[in-house]
Amino acid sequence: MRSRDDNEGHGELETASFWMDGDGKKSKLSLQEAFLNFRKRRQREIDNALKAAKREQDDPVDPHCIAILREKFVTQAKQYLGVPYAKRYHGPGSPHYDAPLYLDCCGLVRRVARDLKEDLGFDIGKWNQSYQFDTLPIKVDGVENMMPGDLVFVSGVFYDKMKRKQHHNMVHVEIWLGEGEKTIGARWQRQHVQIHDSYRYVSKSYHSMEYHFRSIETWLRGICRSHCSEHSWCSSSRFVPGCRSIFSLDCSNEDEAAEDDESEDEPGGSGGEKPCDGLTETDDVSRSHDKVTKQRAKAKPVAHSKSLVRHTQTRRSASKPAIPTFYIGGGNGVSLVESPLLAMGWRRTDNRSCCNFKLKWVEIKGQINYNEFREGEQLVNHIPNINLLTTKIGLLDSLREYCQSKGKRRRGSLLELSEFVPETYKLDLRGEREVFYSTFREGDVWICKPTGLNQGKGIFLVRDLDKFRIDVEAGMEATLNGRRSRFSSRIVQRYISNPLLLSERKFDIRAYLLIAHTTPYVVFYHHGYVRLSCQEYSVDTTELAAHLTNQYVQKKDPRYGDMKEDTVWTFEQLQDYLNKHVAAEKDLPRDWVFAQFAKQMQRIMLSCFHAVRHKLECRLGFFELLGFDFMIDNDMKVWLIEVNINPALHTNCAGLKQVIPPLISETLNVVIELFEKSRRKERLFPITSCHSLQLLYQETGLKLLPSVASTSRDHTASLTSLKQERTHCDQTVQLVSELAA
Repeated sequence: MRSRDDNEGHGELETASFWMDGDGKKSKLSLQEAFLNFRKRRQREIDNALKAAKREQDDPVDPHCIAILREKFVTQAKQYLGVPYAKRYHGPGSPHYDAPLYLDCCGLVRRVARDLKEDLGFDIGKWNQSYQFDTLPIKVDGVENMMPGDLVFVSGVFYDKMKRKQHHNMVHVEIWLGEGEKTIGARWQRQHVQIHDSYRYVSKSYHSMEYHFRSIETWLRGICRSHCSEHSWCSSSRFVPGCRSIFSLDCSNEDEAAEDDESEDEPGGSGGEKPCDGLTETDDVSRSHDKVTKQRAKAKPVAHSKSLVRHTQTRRSASKPAIPTFYIGGGNGVSLVESPLLAMGWRRTDNRSCCNFKLKWVEIKGQINYNEFREGEQLVNHIPNINLLTTKIGLLDSLREYCQSKGKRRRGSLLELSEFVPETYKLDLRGEREVFYSTFREGDVWICKPTGLNQGKGIFLVRDLDKFRIDVEAGMEATLNGRRSRFSSRIVQRYISNPLLLSERKFDIRAYLLIAHTTPYVVFYHHGYVRLSCQEYSVDTTELAAHLTNQYVQKKDPRYGDMKEDTVWTFEQLQDYLNKHVAAEKDLPRDWVFAQFAKQMQRIMLSCFHAVRHKLECRLGFFELLGFDFMIDNDMKVWLIEVNINPALHTNCAGLKQVIPPLISETLNVVIELFEKSRRKERLFPITSCHSLQLLYQETGLKLLPSVASTSRDHTASLTSLKQERTHCDQTVQLVSELAA
């Protein structure tokens, strides 16, 4: 049988075709038989595109499955090691002259993707590396963040000006192996597919080379369409047929044609480029399967073919959904937030004033216009009054009020403030300053912190009370006179001078609390990672890097370059260290980190959340990812240090790469899943996209807001009713009962 790919025009019907029967003999099919085979092939392409559209919109993908598929992608690429480059470079006398297969750079990638089309869920297009580049929108920031299977694209300018210029000047592509800088690719014209020690090379054919790193996660999630606004790539299945079309998926023919040719293997050339002026592959894959089905059901007969064409085109235009848009503000973990959203088929906008976003992720609340927020239509990553938890004074006031109001009830299950927060005073209040002055003893060490800053900014130790008192009172007087003072909006806190040490170094723990949904509340916990200082600890040292363990401070230490991989540990590393060096002395169980310690962190997080849950503004679309910092003292007591509204999402060492990217991806998947279920008024549980996050609190018995398009007056009434109903209907999950035991 003659393969479709042997023809210049893919998808073109031939009036006569020769086909191979079971005995390998040629037999000529009639025009009708050839057409039936062609129709069956086209219907299969349309069906695959519709399935891909539904998968793109609805299906969450298990990160574990993605990791397995990555490994499979690389393994499959290795099967082609030794396959020669394009045939035209291997003439008579060459050992590869009669090779059964030839693959150039993009041909290798295409072949691997087609081998795995059942796993990936799509059949990749026939075009070259420029097309492949346009279908992979997720940029990878540097080789240190590349993962096995990702692609390295090379752009350049041909020395030969007669050579045809490629889109984006893309001239080459290779597959990242995941071993140092090694890649797999067909780089040299008279050689073969091989493993290269580095993605870098010097070409004799082109100059001005630039390397572009792209993640294949979009493909691994079953999405393969152009994300480039400049270049659209035609697809043979770009039109969705109406119910009267001969290509309708509902059509059946009693006379089934013989199996058509499935072979789609191409020679290893670059393939042709064919931009399309009409509907493109992007239009096809973004069309909802459900809408198409509904469209067919409502279709009515029309008298004239021209009317049918007009009617069909109008329905197609009306049924095309908008691609969700997202905005990311600031520079904290931009690629980690961007990657999963692009992989879902969303589109990023750089317009900070855009009001038509589906999701906005920013560093500070001031970048969100809550007056224009459209409840039930948009997602924003900050709750307006979350500062009740995330400023040091706000946290202190919220916990004090909560513990005082609940202290007379349920005392057995309630944590006292002194059990997990070091002794703390607000410098703005004269009464509290005087209590601190009278509490301070010779030899004490206290720590002074600004209420609204992070990254260790503005923090210093207090050892000399007299000097500190003079400075504070002078600052307060300056504030009263309208001048700025560094002592306004500050707390002073008893310093934990006997911390548990790891290899003689101080450490703390960054854990996470995700408020994924507020109507009703759904809250998760993630244990995070361990942060260590570069320096050995001594309470007497004046080096701030010995006392503060966050990465912002540690990066300033001259030893950081050599020690950065040892400044972040996973929980597994912490447990191993304690088992070897601490467990026997402290009589700790071998699972202390994941059992008692994690449980105590969760109890503290719940206390903080309960302190503000009746006060937080709750609307469908609000969510928040908070960073909780904890310390362990030498008596194995757990202390809460602070809560951060904008936890660092940098991945500058292996430990952070292991924890943060999966956390952000899962956070977005869970938040979006809950949001969409609420909009459709479906049950929120089970949550299929939740894997490493642990459910900490679930509020039940609440009704959803009456309409996602409710007015502000309706919202105010709903919110009042919602808060009243919470006092009677909220309950924690079974985990809370266990934590309180």
